[in-house]
Amino acid sequence: MDHSTPNLKELPKDELIEHAYKMLASKYPDFTFDVKDYEITAWANTEKVVVLFRRIIRFTPLDRKDEDLSFDFELDLTHQRILPFDTWGMKRFYIPTKDEQKKIDFVVNSFGMPRLGFNNSIVEDTAMYKIQIDNEVAFGHYFIDKITGEECIGSIEGSYAPMPDDIPELIDPDPLVEIKE
Repeated sequence: MDHSTPNLKELPKDELIEHAYKMLASKYPDFTFDVKDYEITAWANTEKVVVLFRRIIRFTPLDRKDEDLSFDFELDLTHQRILPFDTWGMKRFYIPTKDEQKKIDFVVNSFGMPRLGFNNSIVEDTAMYKIQIDNEVAFGHYFIDKITGEECIGSIEGSYAPMPDDIPELIDPDPLVEIKE
């Protein structure tokens, strides 16, 4: 554990996020992002304290469909690591261009995104946008025309069977617990 910040687990969520901003600015001063595009949460267990930045809407442009893009990042305040940047660099981290942001805005306005409580993804195709919305219990796949914004193929919606909670190998003995305040 980093002894220069021995009481991380005792800090409120807002202070942990401030520590994360400072660490990010120190390690990657040229990296800029729009905070409103991310859901920011703080987590802790007996080993570490982390601040997660999860992109609310993930967009995969047509020319990058076959790439393994990163959308989220994690700041491990305890060990002073920023993942995936410290491991893979910034090359695979997706930042939309102005043209791509216009496409995202078009889908958001046409389809009514984001859907709260869900992972929201948009994949650009030649004639349409494929929209995928899911969480632990439900999913939806939708397809809208790139020009009109109208649904062009029928949607697919469903729910998942609940995960059994009595499988020992799936139980984490030291899970990260969200810090709410």
